[in-house]
Formats: sequence, structure tokens, C-alpha cells
Amino acid sequence: MTTPAQHDRDLAEGRVTRLKQDLRDGLATPPGDVEAMDGLVASAHRLLDAEVAFDEAGHRLANAELEARHAATQRAVVWFAAAPVLVPLVAGALVLFEVLSPVWLLALVPLFAAGLWIGFAPVRRVGDVIRERTRAAWAGSVTAGLLAGALIPWPPSVACTILAALGVAATAGLLWRESRIP
Repeated sequence: MTTPAQHDRDLAEGRVTRLKQDLRDGLATPPGDVEAMDGLVASAHRLLDAEVAFDEAGHRLANAELEARHAATQRAVVWFAAAPVLVPLVAGALVLFEVLSPVWLLALVPLFAAGLWIGFAPVRRVGDVIRERTRAAWAGSVTAGLLAGALIPWPPSVACTILAALGVAATAGLLWRESRIP
């Protein structure tokens, strides 16, 4: 199914192609009179107008696609932000009740802040920003899962702790990269 922007672009592209062919046909033999030359000049002006319309339709199509990605990303990151917010909150409560060491706050606070940024900071309508926010959302969710695995007393908890620390750094790095995109 084509969108209105795609339809406009296709129509403009067909018109440009038709006008180019008309102009080529008219220039195949040099015009003999002034009227024929005026007709070719008018065709050239119509071609220019059609090319401008084609370019504008292309921009509208690109903007519509970007807007669709933007809306989908804004909806998705709210759900992805749940884990990086809730896991540090629960773990922070365990630190508060002295079940966990306060050293865990070194991972909990940045992950919690990253989760808040992922879920509630506005997503700008720039393709690179949308891509970085999506990556950060995935990284934050995986990191929250690793952090939950690190808090469980079982043999792989050491590996989960190391991977969670790396995940916190990666999530923060992705959000920093996003903030640096003009």
C-alpha cells in the first residue's frame, strides 16, 4: 500500500520523465520558427517545475518515513525503560535495607538515570538520534537483566556483575553519543 507522499512522488517522477522525453524530441531537430522555440522553452519551464515538485515530494516522503520511525521509537522506549528503572529501584531498596552492599550503587544510580533518560527524555526527529536511542534502550534492558542476574546468589553472578558493569557503561556511552548528535 502506498502512502500519499509516495503517490505524489511517483506522479512527479512520471511527469518529469514525460517532460524530459518531450524536450528531447523537440530538440532532436532544431526548431525552424519562433513559435516552436517558444514551445520548447515552455516545455523546459514545465520540466523545471516538475523536477522541483519531484524533489519536494521526495522530501515529504522522507519526512513521513522519519515521522513514522520517530513515533514508533517514542512508544517503544517507554516500554524498554521499565527494566532499567525498576531493577535499580528494587536493588536500591535492597541496599537501603542492608541486604546488598552500598558498592552496588555505583551501577544502580547510572542505570537508573539512563533508564529515566531513555524513557522520558524527548526523542528528536533525526534519524541518527532515533537509532542511538533505540540502541540505548536495548542496551539498558539487557543491562537490567544482567544486573538482576548478578543480584541472585548463584555461580554465574560474578560474570553477570562484570557484564552488568560493562552494560551500564555502554548504555551511558550510547546516550552520550545521542546527546552529541547535532
